[in-house]
Amino acid sequence: MIAVLLLILTSLSAGNRDPRPAPVELKLRLLDEINRARTEEGLSRVEYSAALSEAADAHCREMLLEGYISHWNRAGQKPYERYAWAGAQGNTAENITSLRDSEFPDDLKILWVSMFTGHQRFMAEVPPDDGHRRSILDPRQTHVGIGVAYDPSGMRLIEVYEARYVELRPLPPRATLRDSLTVSGRVLSPNLAFEALTVFYEPLPAAMNLSELSRTRSYSLPHEQRHERVQLIRERYVDGSRGSVEVAPDGSFRAPLNFWKARPGVYSVGIWVRERGKETFLGGLLSVIVEEARR
Repeated sequence: MIAVLLLILTSLSAGNRDPRPAPVELKLRLLDEINRARTEEGLSRVEYSAALSEAADAHCREMLLEGYISHWNRAGQKPYERYAWAGAQGNTAENITSLRDSEFPDDLKILWVSMFTGHQRFMAEVPPDDGHRRSILDPRQTHVGIGVAYDPSGMRLIEVYEARYVELRPLPPRATLRDSLTVSGRVLSPNLAFEALTVFYEPLPAAMNLSELSRTRSYSLPHEQRHERVQLIRERYVDGSRGSVEVAPDGSFRAPLNFWKARPGVYSVGIWVRERGKETFLGGLLSVIVEEARR
């Protein structure tokens, strides 16, 4: 996974303020700009996601109120966790920027110019420091959420892109080590096939102070992971196993969620899909907080 880079333009101190989100019409106007750039590159358009936008608004609001800029929130949660718990089922990539302006109150023209300026800064990036631009022009993106929070001190803007290629049955956001959960869903396109399932592990998130948040930059999925393969009926894999993921001809799949570390943490389930003759990519993602079993 290519880590999403964080663009920092300025930081603001928190105060006694009441940040507001941008009107939906301005978000849809920015969606038009995003799709115009994608169309010019010969890419498919992305759809607007209200659920992703609402989650992005909440993160923008917290950042503005608390006076920081980070992909992590004060609770120590990463973007793919936050968006999965908000209803995202695909692999997400979050772009963040901030702007300072003393003329924001009730002036939507200035707000739009600031939102457009933030987007243009993403698009103006050049290799190798062009992570935000690559997120916008990733041919696999299918949806986008747009988050904004603004007040007299400035603005926070998020564009969160989602590559959604599977429909997943929702998992509870929290479980215990004793719980038995099943990952199930189906591949959305007949041109794609289920390839594998990966369960990523990381420790439970911990609250972060502003100093810790200021030192964060890019993020990625955890390095600790376990792969689950398609179940074989008459044969075995080289290691002698048969695999644990049941895959049907119609593209549906199911497998037990294995808390393989046997310890509390965040278990994120990634669904890998592949188009014939092309490389495998992450087409679905869910996250579950797993705690010790209560007595």
